[in-house]
Amino acid sequence: MNKQLAKIRSAGLEIKERGILNFWINVDYEDGGSQGIGGIALDTYDEDKKKRVGTAYGCEVIRRLLLALDVNDFSEMKGQIIWVLGEGEGWTFKPKGIKRLEVDGGGDAVVFDEIATEFRLRER
Repeated sequence: MNKQLAKIRSAGLEIKERGILNFWINVDYEDGGSQGIGGIALDTYDEDKKKRVGTAYGCEVIRRLLLALDVNDFSEMKGQIIWVLGEGEGWTFKPKGIKRLEVDGGGDAVVFDEIATEFRLRER
């Protein structure tokens, strides 16, 4: 996995646009350009209830992001310098997760596909 140095411009949770709970972390890269990380559905549609409902996966993604960046809410992420982990390079770079810099405390990386895999295995 590649990594790119970036500064968080803004971060938040949203549900109003399409009724799907998701998050966005908007970053400006050291090498130029900006990108939104996230847009991942943190809830799911329940056929029996005929509405969207929360998921353990979504809660865990939010929890890990807060812990990894050592913040109490998403608004506190603004201004942090992080590693954005992903695949590809330049304009084809696809974010897969984030990691705090070692000089800021380091810690575990948050890789979204790994969390999804972990929760799919638990559901079996």
